[in-house]
Amino acid sequence: MQQPLIVPDNLESIMTTYRRLWPLMPALHMTIGKLADKAAIRACAKRLGMLAKQDGKQTVKFDHELEMDIFQDYLIYMHRPRGLSLTQQMRNRNRYPQGSDERRLLAAMAQARFSIFWIKEIVPPGGFIALDIISGQDFFILDPMQSPQDITGTLAGVRIFPHQNVWMHTGATLSLGRIDDPAGLQTLGNSMNVQQERELNEEAIGRWRGILKQTPEK
Repeated sequence: MQQPLIVPDNLESIMTTYRRLWPLMPALHMTIGKLADKAAIRACAKRLGMLAKQDGKQTVKFDHELEMDIFQDYLIYMHRPRGLSLTQQMRNRNRYPQGSDERRLLAAMAQARFSIFWIKEIVPPGGFIALDIISGQDFFILDPMQSPQDITGTLAGVRIFPHQNVWMHTGATLSLGRIDDPAGLQTLGNSMNVQQERELNEEAIGRWRGILKQTPEK
């Protein structure tokens, strides 16, 4: 049986829409983050090992400036005290007009899921094919911030969500090393429930923070 097309024929058209939507995401993330109360922030910081005491008060402590974006990403997508993430809660508020870019983007973001991907191939003008090591499936993921360096072989924690017939990511990427020879790379071939996804996300963040400590800030 012929495999479905990973890179669509209308990629240029998809990229046109994508370039319009991508700049909207940071503002949406900031707006969603305002839904988090102090209890949610403390709970996430504790789970990620980022909770510290300062002057007798509990506070979120970042060891590296890059951790701020990772923490926000985890907070608004993974914290689900009543079964819904903050992103899903914002979608349900119908804050943005019907048919607006923000509403469409938020609806897609509410479907986001985290996994570990092995980057197989770079695809110009702005994407890559990656193997989900949990499901064993290949995904074409759009990426406007491609590094000038070859990232093929990189193992990365990425949160993706659907965009037309391909995938976008939330921008908070965890670089977890390289696997240059995929011969020994084993996939699990299954899907995750929310708890398993959260545990994988937390494990990946912990591993990424360990790598980050060994990398001097520029």
